[in-house]
Amino acid sequence: MRYWKYQLLLLLGLNTALLYGVQNDKDCVNPSRECPDPSVCENNVSCSNVCQDELYDDYAWYVTAPDTDYEFAREHNLWGIWLPEGPPAFRPFIADPRQVTFGVGWRFHDNTLGNNLIPVSFGDTFPIFRWIDIWCFRGDMQFEIEGAVWAIFDPLHDSSPLIDADYYVGFPLTYLFGDWAFRLRGYHISTHIGDEFLLDHPHFNRRNPSIEAFDLYASYQFSRDIRLYGGLGYVACQDNSYRVGPFYAQAGVEIRFSGLGYRDYCNRLYGEPFLAMDFYYQSHFKHHMNSTYAIGYEWGKVSGIRRKFRLFLEYHDGYSVEGQFSKHPTNYLSIRGTYGF
Repeated sequence: MRYWKYQLLLLLGLNTALLYGVQNDKDCVNPSRECPDPSVCENNVSCSNVCQDELYDDYAWYVTAPDTDYEFAREHNLWGIWLPEGPPAFRPFIADPRQVTFGVGWRFHDNTLGNNLIPVSFGDTFPIFRWIDIWCFRGDMQFEIEGAVWAIFDPLHDSSPLIDADYYVGFPLTYLFGDWAFRLRGYHISTHIGDEFLLDHPHFNRRNPSIEAFDLYASYQFSRDIRLYGGLGYVACQDNSYRVGPFYAQAGVEIRFSGLGYRDYCNRLYGEPFLAMDFYYQSHFKHHMNSTYAIGYEWGKVSGIRRKFRLFLEYHDGYSVEGQFSKHPTNYLSIRGTYGF
């Protein structure tokens, strides 16, 4: 950390040494109304509540701790920064069954695949470069690489066979300013049926679902607790053995109930309930639209890169989201836990 812009006060005691950097208002790098003085947390029971509202505006992409890469770049007038560490440029959709995250659950009464199933996911985002304070809106733009696997198992049969696994890699480019975020993405996704599932179903007509697609999404933080999003996509290339409609659209809303949550200011930790809805339509759909609803609780940090843990109930009605089964109508209820953004 650099101290040449600050007045330094070193307090020495018998058992502790505290280093305070006292800032002037003009040196405040966070877009809050005032700079808080340093506070001491003794025995984890007392913390200053100065600027608590700004500290816990987790929805805002620009409200980050001064030691993140984004604020470091702004403070030093850099035009960009490689491998940036901080909150995500475009947060995943909570109710999207195909969100890029780590997760596991238990699914009940899936009309297509079975009565008791275990869906798992492994996914993360690798930020490559972030342009700082660009264009007339003075926002940021970030290029990333995403990767994920979504798999589903049948736990009540011998050896708990893998039924289906979908593999994804994407290249999102996100521009964000104010309460808006826009993401342009190109990606590939392909499906693989489990070997043991094929052995148990020797007459299964295996295909090779595989697509390359592009989409454009917008996200708007309507208020502290309400987020709206929507987007359009086009399937540019696909395998002839399993054709899907070339156009798709997706929209949804996320509602957090911050007034019913809690804040641990000493540990920079929060928790709050949420409700989320996601709607997806693709041009080959005939009788249904995918509707997914999630209600649960979220725990997260307001420092660092701000990963979150969510525990929730999920209800899905429409078509299956599992690869080669995605043309089969279904509905199901799940209990899920996820860790990510």
